[in-house]
Amino acid sequence: MTDKKQIIKIIKNVLYYGLIIFLLFVISISLFIPNGLVKILGVGWYRVVSDSMEPTIMTGDFIVVVNDTDVNNFKDGDIIIFETYFYNDKIGAYIKDAVTHHFYKLDEDGYIITYPHSQYNKDPELRITDQWRKSATEIHKVTKDDLIGRHKLTIPMATFKAFITSPYGIGVIIINIGLITGLVIIYKNDKKKLEEKNKDVDNLDQ
Repeated sequence: MTDKKQIIKIIKNVLYYGLIIFLLFVISISLFIPNGLVKILGVGWYRVVSDSMEPTIMTGDFIVVVNDTDVNNFKDGDIIIFETYFYNDKIGAYIKDAVTHHFYKLDEDGYIITYPHSQYNKDPELRITDQWRKSATEIHKVTKDDLIGRHKLTIPMATFKAFITSPYGIGVIIINIGLITGLVIIYKNDKKKLEEKNKDVDNLDQ
């Protein structure tokens, strides 16, 4: 009987904390997404911080990324998200980070060739493709292992701000915060009652 109660308690805790984490995730998505990728259930949300894909994707826009890393599905012009090394002007150093660019093709060695949106409408033979670097002297070539996924949807920053500042957006945030607060209170009360019940049982046994 004790084992059954313990299993039920574990399941309740998993469901409780799972729901809390999910609601916190919804709030974080509603409020902001930092530079980087947030992934759940094979779908990612990413905030673009460079202008290399403008005007198709503007700096500050949010993109939805699906977990498609099969290069056989890609064709010239597809927007993909991948990790690579490049020089970051803001910090004055080479870093590795997620990048959103167009897929071009695989070269003869199987490396992925990409290009920014400024080259999109050019003749393929005239395009200036990306050259990624780990350092001033070391080149980095993108492989299949660097792929994160494929661009699915763009949410313009202006639309996002309009939603957050709208009565509906504010309501969504308040409701989520209220739900989390309510769940915490209910959980603490249930835990307190269970502790009191166990204490009474122990007193009777004595």
